[in-house]
Amino acid sequence: MAALVAAVIFASCEKEEEVALTMSGTWETSSQLFVRTYKGKPLKTTKTVFYFEHEHEYSISGYGYAVEYYDNSELPMTYHHIHWETWTRKNGDVGIEVDFTETHDKFATTEYSLDDQNFSGVCNLNDGPGQDFRCVRGTLPDLSKVKHWGYNELIPTWHPVTFEGLLDVRREYQGTVYKPTSVVITFDVDPAYNTGGPWNGMAYVMEKYDNAPWGTYLADSIKYWSVRDMVGSKELDIQFAHNEDSSSDYKMWSVEFSGDTMTGEIFVKTNVFTPFTMHHTNAPDWSAIKEWGITNRLQ
Repeated sequence: MAALVAAVIFASCEKEEEVALTMSGTWETSSQLFVRTYKGKPLKTTKTVFYFEHEHEYSISGYGYAVEYYDNSELPMTYHHIHWETWTRKNGDVGIEVDFTETHDKFATTEYSLDDQNFSGVCNLNDGPGQDFRCVRGTLPDLSKVKHWGYNELIPTWHPVTFEGLLDVRREYQGTVYKPTSVVITFDVDPAYNTGGPWNGMAYVMEKYDNAPWGTYLADSIKYWSVRDMVGSKELDIQFAHNEDSSSDYKMWSVEFSGDTMTGEIFVKTNVFTPFTMHHTNAPDWSAIKEWGITNRLQ
């Protein structure tokens, strides 16, 4: 604790935005945090890697991942979704809280030092007594190869899944609007139980067309996709890798999964959402795709 007092503590002069910007990115700690239960036995973490997504310089909260490593040969590691935020206390100090979506655990700290390479101090786990922690910069592993901790139940869903169906997608070319006859999406992990990550190069989308001037398809790899739990359903965002126009990305609401079916509504334009249904199918040979990018082919 004495070392903590001697450290540079963020005070009222520091803004929430500055703290959030500094903590963005990937950190790892060997401090013992949460204890899980696996097959009826305690499962202690040997290392935890946090990834804090940071949308822009004014963000004071966001989402991300926590990857836990265990001393267990059968289950060496899992990942969780997290939501993080910064806030200003009455005395002007900036606090940090990290909430684990699946397990509802909470990591909070108001006594810490933070710079570009080190993050340490005293934390409270689930509002319990304070304990020391220390984080250093780390590397986020490939989440497609890590099991997802799904609501205290491990589900083997880290394999690619492909859906095909009709989506109300509208592409304009030289004043004419074209709609695909079907859309194929390959996710790197099952979106019913997982979310994706940035630039993993294992997720793709193809829009199939009849009598379109650019040919039989538009295709792109997926730069980033994410699933967020809503009340009774999910929200699914898909960002294409080669598009400069983000309005061409897919935004889906009220998404539900049942067996091999995905249903929901896709955003078409302001206040317009169209229902869709997609089913499991075999993935195409993505290595055979000759043209990548969607909006850049419509120029």
